[in-house]
Amino acid sequence: MSCSSTLPVSTLPVSTLPASTSPTPSVPDAPEDYPWTGQAVRSALLLSTGIADLDPDGGVDAPAEQQDRPLVDVAAIEAGLAADGAAPLAERTLVVAVGSNQTPETIARKYARSGHDLHPATPFVRCTIHDLAVGHCAHISARGYIPAAPYRAQGERMELVATWFDDEQLAVVDETEPNYERIHLEQESFPVTLATGERPRHVDVYASVWGVLAHEHPIPLRHRQQEIFDELVALTGSELVRGDAAEICARLEAAPDALQTLVREHSLVAEDGLPRG
Repeated sequence: MSCSSTLPVSTLPVSTLPASTSPTPSVPDAPEDYPWTGQAVRSALLLSTGIADLDPDGGVDAPAEQQDRPLVDVAAIEAGLAADGAAPLAERTLVVAVGSNQTPETIARKYARSGHDLHPATPFVRCTIHDLAVGHCAHISARGYIPAAPYRAQGERMELVATWFDDEQLAVVDETEPNYERIHLEQESFPVTLATGERPRHVDVYASVWGVLAHEHPIPLRHRQQEIFDELVALTGSELVRGDAAEICARLEAAPDALQTLVREHSLVAEDGLPRG
């Protein structure tokens, strides 16, 4: 699933941001540094003029569901979208991201690379979700890194980012996720509270079609590829994942099925436990 950009971050109120041409995404980050997000999440609005920060001044010190009042103003998002000539929230699909899709920079790059003439305006809102955790897909990405993947984890609570895509944007993002299928998570089974204070009836999420890496239990997402490669060396002893992360990513990129074969041979794959159909 990609961050860091030269896109400007606006300090103006969202509703006053002027429309402009589509922003130019930065060069993709090094695959060995995936998932590029760090450990923090943020609310933001990607517009044709750049990225507007939606988090309150001073940052956020508690999960979205524990706030006394909404952290993000829905009316401001709607005003920003309208001012940019983009589709309103009612015409968008809400998708919870678990990897680099949490960042506006990644999504801007995906839009730019798609070759489609689509409007870039996209809201990103932090959220609290229960009974879901994030691990690793049991397959590499095209660039050789091991991407993030969600799995059911009863009793877990995570702070992630939910993104509203219009139909054209969603079709583009779907195309960029060949190792995943987009599925529904219902509020009854996976309670979600957005930073807007809303509790949507359901959200979508990209779930791995290959299962997730596991050793007795799914392995939680490591924030650097070197960490997960070193862990796999300890579990398999394989030279395939031994050494410097950049070299391993290049090695895996050249042999796309090698990682999947390795982890299956060592029984390091589990189902994600998420609902299909």
